[in-house]
Formats: sequence, structure tokens, C-alpha cells
Amino acid sequence: MEIEIKEPTKGIKNICKQLGNEYCIRLFDLEQVIYRDFGNGYDVEVSGLNHNRKTFKATIYVWNAEKNHIVKTISNIDSIELLAEKLSEVTAEYSVL
Repeated sequence: MEIEIKEPTKGIKNICKQLGNEYCIRLFDLEQVIYRDFGNGYDVEVSGLNHNRKTFKATIYVWNAEKNHIVKTISNIDSIELLAEKLSEVTAEYSVL
């Protein structure tokens, strides 16, 4: 059985660009996600956006990279504005630890 890994779509590339240079697109668990490493043992992953549909439904995962587990999940993000707001909150909380 061959697993097909989708390349990043225009949609996710556009969203990533809007979020700024701190974010990039990475492959995690066979999904293209938006990613940021805070450089302090925590990083953030935004899942659910690698498509070109008009709908917007993202989930943010904050990871403790050293212990390899999720410390925070924010679901049901339905707009780029809400995504930017929630990522700003996560950055304020986890980038200074």
C-alpha cells in the first residue's frame, strides 16, 4: 500500500505568508502544516489548512518538543483573523518560557 503525501497547496502557502516570516510549512504525520519553533523547547503546529477550499477550519497544537507531547490544543478556528489572534496569544504564553 502506497501512501500519497500531498504537496503544500496555494491555500496553505498563502495563509503561511500572511502569518509572517516566523512560520513555515512542514510535513508532520503525513500532513502539510504551518509550523513555528519558539527555540525554547516549545513549538506550534497549525493543522487542517492544506487545501484550496473556501472553508477555513484549523486546529493549533502547542508541543513540548523535549517531551514530545501536546500541551495545548485550540480547535474550531474558522478565519485567518482568529488564527492570527490565537497564534499571538500562544506566542505570548509559550515563546518566553
